[in-house]
Amino acid sequence: MARLLIIDDEKMICQEFCETLNDMGHQTDFALNGDEALKKIQNTPYELVFLDLSMPRMNGADVFKKILEVRRIPVTFMTGFMSPSTEREMMSMGALRCLRKPVDLSEVVDIIDRLDSFDSQVN
Repeated sequence: MARLLIIDDEKMICQEFCETLNDMGHQTDFALNGDEALKKIQNTPYELVFLDLSMPRMNGADVFKKILEVRRIPVTFMTGFMSPSTEREMMSMGALRCLRKPVDLSEVVDIIDRLDSFDSQVN
């Protein structure tokens, strides 16, 4: 099973998402802001990050750029609204996927199931 980090400024979303993924056998942590997330990423070898695009102080795009400076980890964005141009920008920066909230659990399962193919592309 995978080691996952959920980054969202809404604690209830993080807790529910983590609980669902834990029930599926995954190990999860969450961070409520970019600074907290970056500290966790420096100390824990996550296999996948789910990142909210719209957060105060440091938005998801800025967090993503900083994640890439620390470690190459697949990142999937989650957001209530993302313009096509923003989605193209995130994908061109290396995002794995961009999901709309509320997130469809089958899409999440598909992303996690495909982690091995991402690892082989990176290595």
